[in-house]
Amino acid sequence: MTKIEGLRMIQEETYIRIVFTAEFSEAAGKQCVDAMVETCRQLQVSKALLDCRKMTGAIKILESFNVVTYGGKMRGLLSKLALVGREDQMLPDNFVENVAVNRGINLRLFTDLEEAIDWLKK
Repeated sequence: MTKIEGLRMIQEETYIRIVFTAEFSEAAGKQCVDAMVETCRQLQVSKALLDCRKMTGAIKILESFNVVTYGGKMRGLLSKLALVGREDQMLPDNFVENVAVNRGINLRLFTDLEEAIDWLKK
């Protein structure tokens, strides 16, 4: 598995948990996507939880759009991706979720970790 500063992969029973603690940038987001894809392929896992609650930095809409679009490579690999963030990190109108779904990625946004885990387990 690729080792990236500010990114920790934890294998759970039915999914992989990715904890992102670095400062958000488009480059860091794309590295996170690459690491997630590589880890899911290696471990043959089709569900992932991306925990961004400790992520820092401003989240610009265009950068988020570019990262989610880049994440299109997860289509077909992941059956579900739960993204957990703080309320202040959420962009208006479920922007990230809508962009992902429009690109064929089954992604849902959550502010509650337990709700995200429950959704992944269904």
